Amino acid sequence: MNSPVVSVVMTVYNVEPYVGAAIESALAQTFRAFELIVMDDGSTDRTVRIAERVKDPRVRVKRSPHRGAALQLRDGVALAKGRYLALLDGDDLWSPNKLERHVQFLESHNGADLTFSWSRIIDGEGQDTGLTSRLWDGPISVPELLADNVIGNGSALVLRRDALIDAGGIDPAFAACYDLDAWLRIGALRQGNMWAIPEFLTFYRRRAGQTTADVELVDRSFEQLLNKARWYAPRAVALVEEQARSNMQRFCAYGWYQSARYGRSLMTMIRSFRRDPRIFLADRRNWKMMGAALSGLLLPAGLHQRITSSALRYVRA
Repeated sequence: MNSPVVSVVMTVYNVEPYVGAAIESALAQTFRAFELIVMDDGSTDRTVRIAERVKDPRVRVKRSPHRGAALQLRDGVALAKGRYLALLDGDDLWSPNKLERHVQFLESHNGADLTFSWSRIIDGEGQDTGLTSRLWDGPISVPELLADNVIGNGSALVLRRDALIDAGGIDPAFAACYDLDAWLRIGALRQGNMWAIPEFLTFYRRRAGQTTADVELVDRSFEQLLNKARWYAPRAVALVEEQARSNMQRFCAYGWYQSARYGRSLMTMIRSFRRDPRIFLADRRNWKMMGAALSGLLLPAGLHQRITSSALRYVRA
């Protein structure tokens, strides 16, 4: 094939039930000038065999021992040939016009280095949960993104490969939050270079076994991210650190809630409140999360489910 305009990097690890659909959603793109690099992280199921069965010259599959997603993503970026880089997790999906819309935007906005779409949240069976990412519109600054990760997932992004390289690439020292760390460093390169595309072009799957379901790991990695950000974006950290911590605590509380650890979820929200009551009370998502945790603790399961099924929209940090 000719040199690709976009390199799609897909990191996979034991996603046998989902990887076929993820690859199909990439190959179904209306924008055709791309390569798909599937980076397998030592899967022990049929993930690699499913990927290797795909007969399309744009697809390359690279195997390695299990090393973690950050290392796999770093090495996938090193293999990329396109001037734009798109990320697609092996259990997520794209709308057919995803790449087309992002490339159009990047081609017409020279000042944009990173773009992200809105995301719909699907469950393990691919059903729409009714939840979405936050519906951000327009540019987002480093302090705004640090305070509230409205991007939400790596599959939402298409960016300039050179910008990621200039920002230092993917840091494999992170077990989680390595994506947000990279996006913040890209944003620190110059003002006004991160933009939302206000369309639902990404379908982010929530399921058991995800890294983001490991609440304690995410919490530790976020502390690591803040410590690093104090070096390259000290003003941003000083401006929004308490708000960022509050939002991350809500994200962790949601993780405990999803695991039916309602008491742990409630205690996490109480710690967030005690840290800065003013910030806590100003965000209605905190009230919803607190109410959901209380409901889980106090109400019968059926009633709890009916009450909270719609109340948790936009709770996520």
